[in-house]
Amino acid sequence: MKRLFFFFFLSTVFGEWTAYGQHTKRFKEITKNLIAIDTSYNEYYYSNGALKKTGASIVYQRPEYTYHKDYGRIITYYKSGTIKSEQIFDNFGNILDATFYHPNGTTWWKSETLKIDCDLVDFNDFFVKEGHVIIVKKIREYKYGEEIGKTYLRSEGIVTNGEKTGLWKIYDEYGGIEEEISY
Repeated sequence: MKRLFFFFFLSTVFGEWTAYGQHTKRFKEITKNLIAIDTSYNEYYYSNGALKKTGASIVYQRPEYTYHKDYGRIITYYKSGTIKSEQIFDNFGNILDATFYHPNGTTWWKSETLKIDCDLVDFNDFFVKEGHVIIVKKIREYKYGEEIGKTYLRSEGIVTNGEKTGLWKIYDEYGGIEEEISY
């Protein structure tokens, strides 16, 4: 019991420092006054009764609207019941990590958020203005290799707000670099 309490204490005290290392100082400053009013756990189902999506949402009440954002670990499923994706969201609905799977369970895409920034001046504009959040991610795309009989890393690189940036590497089935492209 003492270990459990100690772990809870450490995660509570130091969680602020480690939980959202992707957020820049500017992002933290602009969002510090945005306080959630509620969180809830949700389950969604396909019409055939199969589980479609599980996870939490967080709610922000603003003068113009109530905003519901995905929060924490969200899992989506194919109608067959196999996992389609696993995603981790911050408390503003930004994806921190994501893995997407083929129906057979093999990975086809991974995303790791490296930086989340914001170019706003007033926190009141956070939910109402478009395109102000700047998100930099490392993307890894996978492919099934017929010759090797397994999934391999096909390409990797950086994406900024959905656009490829920097150096992208394309690999062959054996891990050799096939091509490098600068964006």
